[in-house]
Amino acid sequence: MKKILLAVLLTTSLSVIAEEQTKKGYYVGLKLTHEDNKNGSDADKWGMTFGKHLYKWLDAEIYTRTKDKDTGSNDTKLEGAVIGKYKLTDSLSAYTRAGIGNKYTRNEDYGYWTIEPGLKYKLNDDWSIKTGVRFRDAFQTDHNANDTTYKTSLGYKITDETSVDMGYALKRGDSKTEEVSFGLKFEF
Repeated sequence: MKKILLAVLLTTSLSVIAEEQTKKGYYVGLKLTHEDNKNGSDADKWGMTFGKHLYKWLDAEIYTRTKDKDTGSNDTKLEGAVIGKYKLTDSLSAYTRAGIGNKYTRNEDYGYWTIEPGLKYKLNDDWSIKTGVRFRDAFQTDHNANDTTYKTSLGYKITDETSVDMGYALKRGDSKTEEVSFGLKFEF
């Protein structure tokens, strides 16, 4: 829990310090995901992200999600992250997302870290493709949370402030799942 509070304080502090140097401002993302678990019960996940553009090349965000498994059990995550971005060409950019979080389950809570490098390619002013690889593990390795997730999504910008995306993810390691997701993002 201390690590989560530290991440929230860090995110908030960075937002206050960089208030004058924002790209656009804030953003909120909503995501619905269906998870096909190859080792156990399938699940539906509902997630929400609240973020701040600190600079053109740096965002900070807080992410939470609830997972409802077919077996009736569920868990929740709370995560703080920073995202570094670098424009390679007019259409291609690279990013790296690094975060720490806490997973809350019925039996036990534990902390974890995650890092995700990736690429985003703009097909035109409205459409884009994004792909990345997320590495995740628990701080206490006995929690069996070491996995690698290969992600890809297709995004469409409805307006300058609103976009949607459809995604697919393949997770391997301690977890073996396939996920299909739908996201909605608002800039303000």
